[in-house]
Amino acid sequence: MSVSVKDRIALLLSIKEEGRKVNFDHIYEKVGRDIKFLEKREIDKKEIIDALDELKKEGIIRKVNDEYEPLPEIDKYVRENLLKFENLLNRSYILVWKAKHYYPVVSELILPYLQERPVSCVKVFSGKEDPITTIEPIFVRYSKYKPKPQFIIINDKGKLMQYVHDHCIDFIPYVHKLNSNEPDFFVLDLDAGKELLSLENGYNFLKYVAKELYEFLEENEIKPMLKFSGSRGFQVWASFDNSKITTQDKFAKYREIAIKMQAIFEKKLRANLEFIKKEFKEIANLQQFTTSQVAHKEEREDKILIDWSSMKYQGDVRAPFSIHYKIGLSSVILNKDELQVFTIKDAEPFKIINDINNGKNYPKLEKSDPSKLIKLIS
Repeated sequence: MSVSVKDRIALLLSIKEEGRKVNFDHIYEKVGRDIKFLEKREIDKKEIIDALDELKKEGIIRKVNDEYEPLPEIDKYVRENLLKFENLLNRSYILVWKAKHYYPVVSELILPYLQERPVSCVKVFSGKEDPITTIEPIFVRYSKYKPKPQFIIINDKGKLMQYVHDHCIDFIPYVHKLNSNEPDFFVLDLDAGKELLSLENGYNFLKYVAKELYEFLEENEIKPMLKFSGSRGFQVWASFDNSKITTQDKFAKYREIAIKMQAIFEKKLRANLEFIKKEFKEIANLQQFTTSQVAHKEEREDKILIDWSSMKYQGDVRAPFSIHYKIGLSSVILNKDELQVFTIKDAEPFKIINDINNGKNYPKLEKSDPSKLIKLIS
């Protein structure tokens, strides 16, 4: 099944901001590039003109002077006619199109994790060698560079959508607020090694460990939050009441908590060895299930890294509900009880849009007193 020139033009115009007009040369250049890569031929300008005329007749675009403007009907056209052929379309356009529709719906959910803190934004553009299946990401850290760099701050939906319309689809905030010398996110990133994931039930074991870690924090009076990484792993978040931490360097204390906690948590997992043997078979034979050793990746391919490395000044982490720029999935917040049945299809941006429209509620990050946890690791 092939995608027509008309379809490619429709997708290109559909990612433009409302009211934005595009000239013929831009359309000819971008569509011509994609056709040349896929079909190994130069496109004739008449093909573009004829396709534009078809789109005008169908009421999907309009011509204003010598430029072309998408009409609201173009989104329905893309949704109904093109999304089933994603693998044949320009991937960067698909990602931006999804982001354009996704972020207005999740804005109230993502903004609490962006507001009042520096945010890095990931822009996506078509790959230079392969404009269809690959993307060229650009990490944007500052809103202005002169006369001196200014951090990106996203405090409202309007600012969020301004960056989305500029092809930003992934939002990565600092773990601390602007001009603050202490973190307010405690983030543990569970990253399973390739060897472990290759084992039967390896991914289900990762889910099991995420759930156990969540419950371990609950047992120590922490109110954790569970999140899909957007790729293949999971994260457990918490927000500590820093007034309960007497150490001046809060970042160092957060790292200490994470590292010492992992050692205690590992013992808790080993205490459940009979259950692990029953449910996960050969995984029970591993000498160690988890590690806090961030360096030497080759030494932890058969383990789950409980990664604390974002716990530093200017450390950053993908925001809940942000779209992972490589994978195109949402880093969605999960209820603990849905973890075991979670699949990556549940993180599709349009699946989440449907869930929200159907009234689904998501857990929120609540502040916790870390005193009991600190006492445990002391």
